[in-house]
Amino acid sequence: MSSKTALIIRATGTQGKGTIKSLLATGWKVHAFVNDASTDRAQALKKLGDGVSLYQGTLEDGSSIEAAAKGCRAAFFTQMPDFTQADPVAHEVQQARTFVEVAKSAGIKHVVFSTQLGLFDPEIHLKKEWTETILRPAIIGKYEVEKIIRDSGIGWTILRPGWFMTNLLPPSLDFFAPGSKEGKLTVSYRPEGVLGAVDPDDIGEFVAAAFNLPEKFLGKHVPVASEYLTTTEVFDQFIQATGKPLRVHYRSKEENEIETARNPFILGQTLTHGLEKLTTMEEIRSWGVPLTPFSEFLKKHKEELATI
Repeated sequence: MSSKTALIIRATGTQGKGTIKSLLATGWKVHAFVNDASTDRAQALKKLGDGVSLYQGTLEDGSSIEAAAKGCRAAFFTQMPDFTQADPVAHEVQQARTFVEVAKSAGIKHVVFSTQLGLFDPEIHLKKEWTETILRPAIIGKYEVEKIIRDSGIGWTILRPGWFMTNLLPPSLDFFAPGSKEGKLTVSYRPEGVLGAVDPDDIGEFVAAAFNLPEKFLGKHVPVASEYLTTTEVFDQFIQATGKPLRVHYRSKEENEIETARNPFILGQTLTHGLEKLTTMEEIRSWGVPLTPFSEFLKKHKEELATI
């Protein structure tokens, strides 16, 4: 087993790519687990460095995970709810159990699992606004899988990141703040609401830090936010960076009630309020991981912003 080889689940995802870059920069080799190795997104991972090997499979197929996990000391694990399933939570839980069983058999010693900031609220799984809505898989699934990871017998670290800055990049922008082509971004946040904004590349930095300093991170729940900003500050900076004459429309309570019944992205926006109270930037900085301000994130992605 290589002393520095890691398995990355959902490697083509926003968190996966950032994690691969951070691990390569600190001398790790990566087994990138992807659904389809022939896609452009998967092939692009190989261009990140010679230390990347692609493995194709799914979290339902234990044999494909086993092949990817062979020779790995550590693993980064994250999931996306499948809302097409009859019971998305049960599906997510079964995926996690399959992964854990294979990881233990393969000799993986450290799993970093990424969930969400809201899970620092110990009663969030009891709140009706989360558990009795379309967002149930996004929160309850993560809550249940956290328990599976903690009880797995494998060394673990749980990262709980906030609001992804990449939500405002194409093509995600059209889901989270539609209307850019018409000059009006429509959202369900409150202007004064505070977002724990995180550059997903910073999540990769936390994963690399956890793998490189296991004695510091093992058995810990770690909050991840790059910067706390009000919604107004976020969109002011974003609009300035695009150079476009955009304005922001904040949905009314009545508009939200209509939209949230069918759109999990919108419902998620209405439930972000207050999450900033669950941790502090002082606590986040105490982990010693470099953080990317939103202004720097926007500069880094100026080419994508130019397409809006």
